[in-house]
Amino acid sequence: MPNIISSLSTTLTSGINSVQKEIVDTQTQLSTGIKILNAAEIGIVTRLSAQAAGYKNVSQNIAAGTNVINVGQTTLTSISTILSQAKDIATQAANAGLQTSDRTALNTTFGQLVAQISNLIANAAVNGENVLITGGSSLTIQSGITGGVASRTTISNLGMSTTTLLIDTSTVTSQASAQTAIDALTSALSTVSTFQSTLSATKTGLEASAAASLSLSTNLQATVDTIQSVDQTALQARLQQLNNQQSIDYYLIAQMNTAAAAALTLFR
Repeated sequence: MPNIISSLSTTLTSGINSVQKEIVDTQTQLSTGIKILNAAEIGIVTRLSAQAAGYKNVSQNIAAGTNVINVGQTTLTSISTILSQAKDIATQAANAGLQTSDRTALNTTFGQLVAQISNLIANAAVNGENVLITGGSSLTIQSGITGGVASRTTISNLGMSTTTLLIDTSTVTSQASAQTAIDALTSALSTVSTFQSTLSATKTGLEASAAASLSLSTNLQATVDTIQSVDQTALQARLQQLNNQQSIDYYLIAQMNTAAAAALTLFR
């Protein structure tokens, strides 16, 4: 008899330990809001979380690339303004009634404006990336998560300089040179306008890609959250059941221990 009671007590004790572990697990899930996952769910969460993080990084990469383009666009606007100013000066210098000293003064200002354009192009960089400068490397953005060429967007720089704009040798020291400068500046303004359109279209495409990547990241993370989220009501009910079960088990063990003690007295 004592052996039977002892065996039952051991079984109940094991059950209590199991219930206690489930109580702790349930309390942890309630406090963290994250349920304990099975092996299949863990695999899904790991994969989707990696994809969500990847798409978020892509969005951030594109934003960084867009900043470089923004600086390029701002610089082009400044260059367009300076080219218009230089063209105004060339138009004044093309006046047949000007004296040589007048054209010399105008040419000094003209040369300063052209030099400003060179400086603006050279300084249109963000962390060493410049979409305007000639001879620079292309801007490459990691715009996907699958790897390979398909996951990269390459933006060729515009190859811009006072030489490519055909104004590096322009002067307004004579009526003829001023007229030639007017033609060169008119062409340069057209080129800058084309560059502005190119960067605008590129930026629009990148922003669309960034928005799509961020949306994918958000949706994937929402899926992960759904898989991991707990049913608070169900867990609270389960916790109450476990606590009740534990109380009953403790009571039964106490009763069995009392019965075992009483049985032992019979054999003394």
